[in-house]
Amino acid sequence: MNKTPQIELNLAQIEQNFAHCQAWEERYRQLLLLAKQLQAMPEQYKQPQSLVQGCESEVWLHQDAQQLYLDSNARIIKGLIVIVLACYQAQPQHPQRLFEQTLDSLGLAHHLSESRNNGIRAIWQEIEQLG
Repeated sequence: MNKTPQIELNLAQIEQNFAHCQAWEERYRQLLLLAKQLQAMPEQYKQPQSLVQGCESEVWLHQDAQQLYLDSNARIIKGLIVIVLACYQAQPQHPQRLFEQTLDSLGLAHHLSESRNNGIRAIWQEIEQLG
């Protein structure tokens, strides 16, 4: 599985969007803009069994025909999902490590709340279980 049909941005484009952000508020705004880039997950994939356990907000994860779909009802998480999917697409062997490095390079790693970090961890655990 290495296809993520919900995003058109790659990591380089995401990093470019954050390149001139000086303050957390600017980074926050970029996350909200990324959230708008996430194409909707097909509604038939949003089933109760697709909900990621351990997320405070609703996050759905579905794999279909070797394609990975993610969605959330929370805008900041949607922005983070775009980064998750871009990392997964860029480096399917170790995407979580790349995600952590990317959060650090974008200046986001130390600004996420504990509940958001827990939710992101839960998403990665679910992705790992897909194999």
